Amino acid sequence: MAPRNSVPAISGARHDAVTATALTVVRRALIEGVPVTREVVEREASVHLRASPKEAMEQVDIVAQRLGVSSLG
Repeated sequence: MAPRNSVPAISGARHDAVTATALTVVRRALIEGVPVTREVVEREASVHLRASPKEAMEQVDIVAQRLGVSSLG
């Protein structure tokens, strides 16, 4: 786990968008049977964050690291 001070901060709106990404992916997996893949997470993150897949995944990774989850990249 990275020390908190070495992980960049993100805005509350971006944090909410990352949370919405995760919940959308989980919902689609549980309810619709959509497999959880990197591509699915990238697509949802891009939509919620209004960013390119690469930029969106960087934001997801920042939140993951702040929460003590290993890097997704």
